[in-house]
Amino acid sequence: MLLADHDRDRGGAMPLQIRTPRAWANAVLADGAACIVDVETSGLDGSIIEIAVIDAATGEVLLDTLVDCSPVEIEPGAVEVHGLTATDLAGAPRWPEVFATLAAVTASRVVLAYNAKFDRGRVLHDCRREGIDPAHLAEPARWQCVMARRCEALGLGPDGRLRLGGGHRALADVRATRAVLRMLADGRPDTDGFAALAIRVREEAREVAVDSRSLGRRL
Repeated sequence: MLLADHDRDRGGAMPLQIRTPRAWANAVLADGAACIVDVETSGLDGSIIEIAVIDAATGEVLLDTLVDCSPVEIEPGAVEVHGLTATDLAGAPRWPEVFATLAAVTASRVVLAYNAKFDRGRVLHDCRREGIDPAHLAEPARWQCVMARRCEALGLGPDGRLRLGGGHRALADVRATRAVLRMLADGRPDTDGFAALAIRVREEAREVAVDSRSLGRRL
């Protein structure tokens, strides 16, 4: 089901892409409208080693599993982020089995992710690696980015970036993403987002001050 079809099915006159962040969040939180996906990987350009999917409306867990990505090795930097090692993946299903479930639970839904470009890219990467047709998950229009709409609501524009703070495990991150969605839908203040922005502003101001002092010493 494409996004335009989804809107027509629910009687929406405005496509999801051009709704305000609050209206968009309420639309994707409707019963059966969307699911939320998160992946943990062997590295930024690596393979999926954990994936979770929940129903956006109810929070029901639709998929939550580790993934055996061998012979791909998990990069040390990735282990520092999510804590998963090759030992943890022993006995886990491989991507073809996991993808069959992923395709089934996302088949009639909008697919949400906090950084959708990354999650979609890793799904397509592993499908190519295993010679699997990614089907509807290859469609960019099927995916929607929660981070982009959050940043839009904060005045950063849809290309802004802001950390989720979910803990870097797939199930915890999809639940944290759903919390952001519900905050947007309710129109509540994004206190965590404002705090993160304040920290960023202070860090940028500190960097500018350091650069200015260095320049002054050189003149």
